[in-house]
Amino acid sequence: MDLGPVFHHERNIPAEMSHIRILAVPVLLVLSAVMFLYGQKKLEFKVIKEDGVPVAVNPDRPIPGKDSPKDIVFTERFRIGSAEGDPNYVFGPFISFTVDEHGHVYVLDWRGKTVRKFNDRGDYLFAFGGPGQGPGEFSSPEAIRFLPNGQLMVFEGESQKYSCFTKDGRLVRTGRFQKLMFPPYFGLTNGHFIAVNVLHDSDKTESILGIYDERCNLVKELSRGERKADPPRPTAGDLNARARRIADAISRVAFRPQNLVALDGSENIYFAFTDKYEIRIMRADGRLNRIIRTELPCLPVREKDRQVFLETRLPEDISTWRTMDESLRNQIQKMIEFPKKMPAFLGLIPMDDGYLMVVRRGHYGQNALINIFDPSGRLIIEKELSFSITEGICRGGRLYTISKDEDGNRYVQCYTYQLIH
Repeated sequence: MDLGPVFHHERNIPAEMSHIRILAVPVLLVLSAVMFLYGQKKLEFKVIKEDGVPVAVNPDRPIPGKDSPKDIVFTERFRIGSAEGDPNYVFGPFISFTVDEHGHVYVLDWRGKTVRKFNDRGDYLFAFGGPGQGPGEFSSPEAIRFLPNGQLMVFEGESQKYSCFTKDGRLVRTGRFQKLMFPPYFGLTNGHFIAVNVLHDSDKTESILGIYDERCNLVKELSRGERKADPPRPTAGDLNARARRIADAISRVAFRPQNLVALDGSENIYFAFTDKYEIRIMRADGRLNRIIRTELPCLPVREKDRQVFLETRLPEDISTWRTMDESLRNQIQKMIEFPKKMPAFLGLIPMDDGYLMVVRRGHYGQNALINIFDPSGRLIIEKELSFSITEGICRGGRLYTISKDEDGNRYVQCYTYQLIH
């Protein structure tokens, strides 16, 4: 075989070009190694410190540890509620609930203005409360929570009243907020509570989420935001202005980042503003304990998501939606502005033994997409479920959440769960 021309060609390459050719392979190898190591570094889970606070930094996918659970399995156990029949199981269009350490479920029925207690199998036990302004009665109940000391706390919106009960429904104490407070409501055993103080000015509305004392003095600010004040209410005949006012209000909440707060049994406060995937865990006094952070991107707002929002959220938020003039409804829907991406996540649910469930998608009746973090803050599981999650609570190896049927009837759904190694 005649190799002469080949060698003759190589010999005629200018010296400076030969040098580049010789270096090309080593440079490519180095670049490949750097890219590989960079990719490996991005896939790592690590704990760093920022200003002395541990930060669990996760990549854009679960990276279970050697001994971490690799999956979570849910099994439906029971459902509390009925579309008709026994009135003790029929709820109004809005409910809130909580669960004690024995698996007893307490359902606050906003329409009936009562709290109903069910055992750990979903059987009705008794009810307490009732409509009224007196001690132990409710006029505008919004949320029910357990204090770590075992007392039940019912928060009211319009009347700004809160009431504490024993588990058998006996009233312990009652009081009223001294400022205009809004959900989320969480009571703490030191007498403080978590809520939002709303301040209305002539040209703006300011909201301060924080920890407050019993006189509604701010103890620790968690988040602050403001927006322009709403324009003057239009006349009944100005349909275009009415549609614009309603559409603007809906656009401010449709798939927009929001403040999320959760409390575990040890009074650790889980807080996030969902413009990014970062969760701050604080003690009851507001001191920052640790942070969980991931590189997971925000999910897109799909056409299906927009449609489900319009079909389910609007009738819930606007009481007159179904009786509203059809042309006005259509005009409002056209004016609503949706973002391209969802918030980083929709819900925080502390679990047993220091695990944490984060709901990325799963409101408005859609199947939930969840992330599970272990006690170190490591992202170990991502899974799409066969059911939605609204107001989720984990207690004693069970997940409780609110579901509803096609007619809008509410139920409390109970699932057992098991982490699989």
